[in-house]
Amino acid sequence: MKKDEKITALKNAMRGEVDSVNVYKNALSSAKDPQIISFFQNMVEEEQNHYNYLLEYYHSINNEEKLQKINTADAENQIFSQQFMERIGANQILFSAISVATLLEKEAFEFYKKSAAKTDDEVLKKFFLTLADWEQEHYDNLLEISKQAELTYWQKNRFEPF
Repeated sequence: MKKDEKITALKNAMRGEVDSVNVYKNALSSAKDPQIISFFQNMVEEEQNHYNYLLEYYHSINNEEKLQKINTADAENQIFSQQFMERIGANQILFSAISVATLLEKEAFEFYKKSAAKTDDEVLKKFFLTLADWEQEHYDNLLEISKQAELTYWQKNRFEPF
């Protein structure tokens, strides 16, 4: 992967992280429940951290500096109660935010895996694979929330499957 390709990959990744931050912030503004507020605040912080890590690599590559391993840390996997998922499903805005976020996280982990496969820089490759793992974990969590919240959403709105 050439310098301009690395820069483009990092810019695209940063754009994706900003999109995720915005989705989570919008959902946060509609949340009233402390557990849901905490969840969305945590997701905003994690995605902002991802953005900051990407920005650090962007500056290093742009300045033609040797890439150094960034000390990265992501939050532990969260456990969600049935009540939490029901409250998500009962709120159209939160339910929609989870649906959109699920798609964004899927797109992100797929992008990071492809980017890792394309780069010959071992530090950047490991970084992309770490991000792919984190985004995969976010995706898995959101998919579980979405599946459980969907049941509540369907019941609340008296929908019947086709």
